[in-house]
Amino acid sequence: MIEGLYKPFQHWAEKNGVWLISDTHFNEDDLRKAFPKRPDPDELVKQINQKVGKTGTLIHLGDVGDCEWARKLKGYKILVCGNHDVGASVYEEIFDEIYTGPLIISPRIILSHEPLDIDWMFNIHGHTHNVTVDRKGHLCVCADVIGYTPINFNQFVKSGRLKECESIHRTTIDDATKRARKRGHKLGQ
Repeated sequence: MIEGLYKPFQHWAEKNGVWLISDTHFNEDDLRKAFPKRPDPDELVKQINQKVGKTGTLIHLGDVGDCEWARKLKGYKILVCGNHDVGASVYEEIFDEIYTGPLIISPRIILSHEPLDIDWMFNIHGHTHNVTVDRKGHLCVCADVIGYTPINFNQFVKSGRLKECESIHRTTIDDATKRARKRGHKLGQ
């Protein structure tokens, strides 16, 4: 169980852990040229499957690449489409769940392909192949950034990094307080 997930997503964590990766770009030669140490598709599939296993959940945050390689991925598979993914219908026989835009999965976590600027949510994303987003409240799970091995979502949540972002409720209250003070209102009266 992963604390705080909204009910429609709780089933992701029922078995052998939840894992995150993006930008596998299976069998895309231009990525191999840009990242010479990038494993070939067979090795990348092996590395992912070693972590996820048959009963884990794999959340892929877009830019899958060659579908034939994605078919070899084990576990329960979720796709949040990226800018190189050719349309959700192409992946229907490969992934168990497909989302075509950012996905809010808890009060403080949003999954997306590209990095988003949302102060009150932690953004887990991909897209930035050779750079990590240097801002609090972000985790880049692009294969080229994380060493081609999926990140354990359960461990991430337990790490305490979600505290980098204030809740929307705290942000709303603080903003309302600032506006009231600017108008000269005394609070609590």
